[in-house]
This record gives sequence, C-alpha cells and structure tokens, in this order.
Amino acid sequence: MQSFIYHMPVKVYFEENGVRKYLPQEMKKYGKNIMIVYGGGSVKRSGVLDEVKKTLEECGKNVFEFGGVASSPSYAKIQEGIALYKKENIDLMIALGGGSVVDSTKIMAAGAEIEGDIWEEEMVRHHIPEKMGKFAVILTISGAGAEMDHLGACTNEKTHEKKTFVGPYADFVIEDPAYLMTIPLRVFTPGVYDSLSHCMETYFGRGTNVWDEINEALMRNIIRNGRALMNDPDSKEIRSNLMWDSSLIQSFSFYTGVPGDFQAHGIENMLAAYTHATHGLQLAILQPVYYDHIVEDDPALFARFAVNVMGVDPDGKTDIETAKEGIAELREFIRCLKLPETFSEAGIEVTEETASAVAETCNVSTTNVRQLSREEICEIILSCR
Repeated sequence: MQSFIYHMPVKVYFEENGVRKYLPQEMKKYGKNIMIVYGGGSVKRSGVLDEVKKTLEECGKNVFEFGGVASSPSYAKIQEGIALYKKENIDLMIALGGGSVVDSTKIMAAGAEIEGDIWEEEMVRHHIPEKMGKFAVILTISGAGAEMDHLGACTNEKTHEKKTFVGPYADFVIEDPAYLMTIPLRVFTPGVYDSLSHCMETYFGRGTNVWDEINEALMRNIIRNGRALMNDPDSKEIRSNLMWDSSLIQSFSFYTGVPGDFQAHGIENMLAAYTHATHGLQLAILQPVYYDHIVEDDPALFARFAVNVMGVDPDGKTDIETAKEGIAELREFIRCLKLPETFSEAGIEVTEETASAVAETCNVSTTNVRQLSREEICEIILSCR
C-alpha cells in the first residue's frame, strides 16, 4: 500500500426536512449576503428554491440567485458567478442541485478571492489560491458525489477543454432524501451509473488494499438498488440508499494507498467539451468498450469483479471467460437503467475529427492495468458510435 494523508472535513446532515432544521443553525456562522447557485427550472418547479430562500430570509439574510448552470458547466458561466460574488460581497454560496451545480460553485469559490483569472491561475500557472470563498451544498440529485470532495470540472468552450480545478471543501452539506423524489427517473439513472463508475475506476487501478472489499460491497449495493429503482421508482428508501452511496464514494477513502484508473473519466471529460452531454450517460457508453480493450491484460482482476460484484458463477470457466461475462453483466445493468449503449442511440454526434481531437488531448492513465495508446483511445471512441 502507498503512503497517504487522509482528511475529510465535510459535515453532512442527512435527514428529511433537513433544510428547515439545520440551515438556520448553520447560518449563524455567516454574514448577511448569501448566493444560491442552481441549474435549470426544476428547483423552482419543485418548490425547493422557495423553501431555501424563505429559510434564509427568516434568518435575516440577503439572498442573491444565480441560476442557469448547465449539466456540463461552462467556464464562461462560472466567470459570471465569480463577478456576482465580488459585486455583492457574498459571504457564502449555497450550491442547490447536483454534481454540475456543486462543481461550478466550487470553482467559483476557488476564484472568488483572487484578482486574476482562475483558469490562468490553476491551469496555466498551476497555482492553487491560498484564500478561497466559502460554500455549502443542499443536494437535490445524487450520483457524482461532488458534495464530498474539493475538485470541480468545467468546460472552456473557446478552447474545447474540460479541466478539473482544486477548490475548497463544502462547509456543510444537507442531504434531504425527499428532494430526490422530484427527480424524473431518466434524469436520476445517469447519476446511478456515475456512482458505479467512480467505484470501478478506483477498483481497476493498480494495486490492492483493504478498501477493495469495501468497494465491492458498495458496488453491489448500487447495482441492487439501481435494479430495484427501475421496479419501484417512487421508493424513498431506494433513492436514499443511492444518495448516500454516491457520497461515500467521494469521501476518498477508496483512493487511500492505491492509485485509481480514471481513464474512462479522462476520455469522457474531454469528449464532453465537444458534446456537452451528461457525464454519467457518456461514461455508460464508453466504459464497457474501454474494459473490452484491457480485460485480457489482467483477467484475474476482472474475473474477481465479475464474481464478487456482478454475481457471475466461475464454475468450469477460465479467468478470461469469467471476466468477459462480468463485462456482459455490466452492459446488462446499463440496459436495465435504460441508458444508451452508443452515441447514436443517445442522439450524440461524434465525428472522426472530434474523436481524434479528444484522443490527442485527453489524460492518459498510467495507473490502470495497461496504458492505452492515443490511437487506441480514438478507436474506443469511434467504436462507441
């Protein structure tokens, strides 16, 4: 096992009606100007935005809204948020939404207290600001686990780059399972796969440690609850479990002492700079094809995944036969979630030029079972069409 330092400072309130119960006591710690960051109109239609605003106003706060954050966040939108933060002397930002909103708020916080441009600061100068803005999270959709970590990704549409920034950890997180009940199944299921993807990207890295067995249990839980969700989409208990699953993954416990893979994430992140498609959806298309390319490089590891996670019976089979059956079961789970298996099925156009550009610029993992060539990455993308 590699050396590591582990620190997880995020406080989570997991409770129905948690906003009314816990937000007032947290607000005693902050100044008067609070900025709510959110995405589309779903938090308005569901009444969640009104509930949060009312609670803040009852606490004597001045509330500023910043809506319109897209599912694949743009750097231009983040710059607008930073400008509003500075103009109104914001004391705390509250990310009201899911992974995209949380990521955007995190990057806004990273750039809120510096004079220059945060893209220039972190991506060009490779300097992490010492002073950052404060933010909290009220989660309305789960999957990415972004509420638990200090990393946020966004797309620079001018340069077709999707990069990951270092921001602050959330001061606190409120997870109300009741908020998940307002999310349509087709919007919720990509997040379910996103959670599983994070587990797998850690699991298929080089090396093993105690967290692998805990990871297997969590993956089984996501798959079991994901299947149950499709049969009972209005179950608060099922959605609650999936919500906490996603947060546990990004507590970074699984990454301690062993490097992850994250090659599929590297490809998807750069591809999203062109397609602007939902993160979990594109991962569901790319990941099984990627695993087809590397399964023969460590059949024992993939066979372990097949048996311990996907429930494959290894009796009378070689490791490679068991491993490939496990990938087939992964595809079956993706179909169970009614997620697309190809870009064309998802209505996403990926040209040869786009595939080549992504392959040439995406991160190439050196901690997976076998490092891919850029030609192979291009081949993987094109075979997903």
